[in-house]
Amino acid sequence: MKWSIHPARNHRVKTVLTGAFIAGFLVFVTVYYGTVFGILGLLILFFSLHSYYFPTHYEVTNDAIITKNIFLTQRRDLSEFKKLYRGKNGVLLSPFNRKTFLNHFRGIFLLLPEQRDEIIAFLEELRNDCKKRLKKLLKENVTDSAINEAVARNFRLKMCINTIRNYTKEVKAA
Repeated sequence: MKWSIHPARNHRVKTVLTGAFIAGFLVFVTVYYGTVFGILGLLILFFSLHSYYFPTHYEVTNDAIITKNIFLTQRRDLSEFKKLYRGKNGVLLSPFNRKTFLNHFRGIFLLLPEQRDEIIAFLEELRNDCKKRLKKLLKENVTDSAINEAVARNFRLKMCINTIRNYTKEVKAA
């Protein structure tokens, strides 16, 4: 499953207003503090706001989540993540069992598009495959250690699907 998010394109008025503010700020800094500080300010703002002004591409496979933006490609195994937190525009996948300040630094925040039905359908398909694998493992050998991983993965997928569905319901209700 692949999708792309480009917040600047989705919120054009906000993009124009923030762009005008940033340009005015950089002109102010350049006039009063010099060209070097103006260029430094431009670089700092460019690197800190790149995820807003440039598209981010997401890919979820059977085993991993791949995130690509203008500077970085990140691949993380699904087995790393233990908890899922719902946010305003997406979900945060955390490698920790409980809430901690490191969640935003060690986890991955997946921005979700307005139309989330395809993503939910893909996650349900993954979950069904996981259930089939779990049944097969249980029939073959009840003491197999892979059963634990299959159960945990099934639970995480169910949790992810429910979180996205509940968020969609809340947005429609508001």
